[in-house]
Amino acid sequence: MAVDITNYNVPFRAPALPYPPQVYDQTSFEEFNKVLRIYFNQLDNALRNDTNALRAEATTWFMS
Repeated sequence: MAVDITNYNVPFRAPALPYPPQVYDQTSFEEFNKVLRIYFNQLDNALRNDTNALRAEATTWFMS
């Protein structure tokens, strides 16, 4: 049985990044980092959950 790997089932999209200020501003830089941190945390969690689901399917198939 072939596994469809084209459906990624990711419930979020890449964020719209804030525009950079004309002059360096620490709070703007922190806001930019915060947006990226949230996005990469969501991406990391989605990949980990998907990998665990594939392992569970493989284990179930092997045991049956």
